[in-house]
Amino acid sequence: MFSPSTFRPRLRFIPLLVSILSVISPPILAQNTKSTDQLPEELRGVKIYKLPTKGGQPEPNFGIYKKLSFEDINLERLQLALSLSIRAVDHPATIEHIYFQDVRANGIPVHIETFNRAFKLSNKDPVDVPAPLKCAIIFADLDSLLPVRELVDKDSILITGQSFIEVRLNTLETFAARARQVVIPVPLNESVPFNLFEGKPLLHITAATILDNLVNPTSAAALSMAKEHLAKLHLDENLGAKVKPALYLLMTQYQVRDPKSNAAEQFSQSGTGFLVSADGKLLTSKRVVTPWKFDPEVDFLIEHQHMVLDKNSVKMYAWPAGALVMGLDGQPDLASALSIDHQSLKILRMAPDEMVRQDYLDPDSGQRVTLHLHGEGLSDAAVLQITGTSFRPLSLPDPASSPVANSTLVLCSYPFGISQPQTTPRLLSVQVSPEGNLMKMEHNLDPGESGAPLLNTEGKVVALATSGTQDIPIQVAQTLIP
Repeated sequence: MFSPSTFRPRLRFIPLLVSILSVISPPILAQNTKSTDQLPEELRGVKIYKLPTKGGQPEPNFGIYKKLSFEDINLERLQLALSLSIRAVDHPATIEHIYFQDVRANGIPVHIETFNRAFKLSNKDPVDVPAPLKCAIIFADLDSLLPVRELVDKDSILITGQSFIEVRLNTLETFAARARQVVIPVPLNESVPFNLFEGKPLLHITAATILDNLVNPTSAAALSMAKEHLAKLHLDENLGAKVKPALYLLMTQYQVRDPKSNAAEQFSQSGTGFLVSADGKLLTSKRVVTPWKFDPEVDFLIEHQHMVLDKNSVKMYAWPAGALVMGLDGQPDLASALSIDHQSLKILRMAPDEMVRQDYLDPDSGQRVTLHLHGEGLSDAAVLQITGTSFRPLSLPDPASSPVANSTLVLCSYPFGISQPQTTPRLLSVQVSPEGNLMKMEHNLDPGESGAPLLNTEGKVVALATSGTQDIPIQVAQTLIP
C-alpha cells in the first residue's frame, strides 16, 4: 500500500478485515464488523473487527511497550527512544508501518516518527520492532516545563494516544480478507518503564541542570525559550488567521474493476488544497487528484492483472477548514462536501503526465515486473475550481522571483484531518532547502499533507508539498494557474 520510504496519503477501502490476532475463524469474525470513527482520513472506510474479549474485557493490545529511554537533551528538546515488541499472532503477516497520532507522555505532547521498516511477525514469540521508535518532546510547544522536569526522576510513565499498525497478509489471509493490506487502529494507554539515567549519574545531573535552567524564569535559557514559545504562538495566531480560510481537505475515491467478473476494489486518497485566486481556484498535488497514476500496486493490477480503472467510479470531495465532516455513522459526510457530483468542484488543469519505468516486486505472487508510473517531481501539481463567493486566497510571489534558499517555513495541512469531527488544519515549522529543481524539507509528509502550501512568516506561499520530503517551488506550480 505505501512505499517503504514514505507513508503516502492513500489507503484502500477494505470490505473485510481479518484480525490477524484473533483465534476465531473468519466466518465468526464476519459477524462483528464495525466501522471505526477514529481512523485518520487515509485509513477511513476500513471495516474493523472488534478484537475478541474474555469475560467482557478486550484482549491486551498486541504492542508491548518495553521501555522509554534517554537519547539526548538540549535547550530545544528532549530526545527519547521507545522500545516496542509485537505479540505473537496466529497468521503469517508482515508489519510495514506503524503510525502515531496525538501521543502524550504523562500528558506532555510527544512527537513519534512513523516507523517505516518492514518486519515479519511470529506465531510463537513476541517480535522486537527492529529499532527503537524516535520520540521527541519539543520545549517550545509547551506552556510549562515543570512537567518535563518532573519526568527526570520517574520510574514509569503513562503513554496515551492512538497508533495505527499497517499489516501485509500472506496469500491465504489476503483471500479471506479480500485485501493485501490492512490497518489496525490500536489505542495507547500504556504504563512504560522510564528510568532515563539508570547507571549514568553524570548524565542525570547534566539533564537535570539543563531542565532546571529552563524552568528558572530568570535564566537566559528560559527567557530565550519563552520568547521562542511566544513567537510560535504569535505565528500560529497570525498566520493561522490568514491561512485557514484558504485551506481545504480533499478526498478522491475510485475503483479498479475486473471486466470479466465485474469484481471491484475501491481505493481512496486524501490531501490538502489551498485557494490561489479570488474566484475559487485551488492548487494541490496531482497525486491527490489522480492517485492511480502514482501507485505501483494499482498500476500492477491494471498492467498485469488485466483490471481497469472504472472512470465512472472516480469521485472527489472538498471540505473547508472548520467544516463538520463526520456523519452520525462515523463516516465522512459526503453530502455536505463540495464535489464533482454536485458540480461544485471540478478539475481545471493538471501538469502534463511524465511517466517513468519502475521495477516492482508483487509481494503476494513474487512476480517481478516493470511498471509505468507517474514520475516524482515538478509535474506533481493540479488546479481545481470550486463554487462560492468571498474567497480569501493565499498570497503568491512574483512568478519571476527566485525560489528561497535554506529557510524555516510553515507547512499548513490536514494530517489525519478527518479523524476529528471538524477539519482542523495544522501549522508546522519545517526546515527547507533547495535540492536540484525541487525543494526538500526535514519532515516526511503525513497522510493528508500532499498538496499543502509552505508559507514564510509573511504568509506568502513558497512551495507546494508533494510526497515524502519533496516540495515544488511555488514559482513552478503557479504557472499552471489559468
